[in-house]
Amino acid sequence: MEPFIPLQNQPQFRCSACGECCSHIRGFIPESDRKFIEEFAFGKLPVVQLVPVSQMTFPLWDFEAKRFLEWGRDASIDPRIKPLRAIYDQNTNTKIILTYFMDSEGDACPMLKDRKCAIYHTKRAYVCRLFPFNKSPLAFSGSMDAGSMFGECGAMEKLLPAMPKERKEAIEFLKAAFPSGELENALQNDLVSEWANRTIIDLMKKKMVRPAMNYPYEALMGKMQNAKSMDFTDFLVECGHMSKEGMDALISRFDENADAKEWLSGNA
Repeated sequence: MEPFIPLQNQPQFRCSACGECCSHIRGFIPESDRKFIEEFAFGKLPVVQLVPVSQMTFPLWDFEAKRFLEWGRDASIDPRIKPLRAIYDQNTNTKIILTYFMDSEGDACPMLKDRKCAIYHTKRAYVCRLFPFNKSPLAFSGSMDAGSMFGECGAMEKLLPAMPKERKEAIEFLKAAFPSGELENALQNDLVSEWANRTIIDLMKKKMVRPAMNYPYEALMGKMQNAKSMDFTDFLVECGHMSKEGMDALISRFDENADAKEWLSGNA
């Protein structure tokens, strides 16, 4: 049993807004994720990686990418949004874009000005708001591996050694350690990933989409180059899987971290 840490003595994460995490947005992928992408995401699975792993930066869900384009215009910044992962639907010759990324000219986020985020006042994206998390407690069924859960951040120096390994205690520790919502954001992002995966499988079962799988990558990229392009959430509405009102309500639910709050309440 891990020693109990009184709440008044428990360290808490405080972002100093140093801009360091936004200054290096390439090559941030955990090694296990990198290996999975390189082995399976270039034509073997329904969701296809559209750029080399070395080129990718922070991922944005399609509904987040739309906002970044608007906020970039407001801030007179080109966020350089490009498709990151997509499904090629052979039924309709459609490239269904699941996620985007910012193809920064350098290593820093295009939204970074003088080491400060130009759109910090907005909702931003999950990948921005979940830092310093790499993954949430959803990824662990037994003991918690703090080392793999977090990215590099000097503000974690006191937190990491104090974190319990037992799952339930670790979750309570994290809830108190991240009062600004980073834990909820990380958890909701993982839950959105689960929703996307379940939805893709459901679409396949209902034959509403027929993804190209186990297909030569170069040939697949050629097909997608000549295909019409559509965002995943828009496709769900167009194909009748969801109504426009239902999709808007679901995105609002994501924005409110409603699923994360329910999960944390049920795992308290």
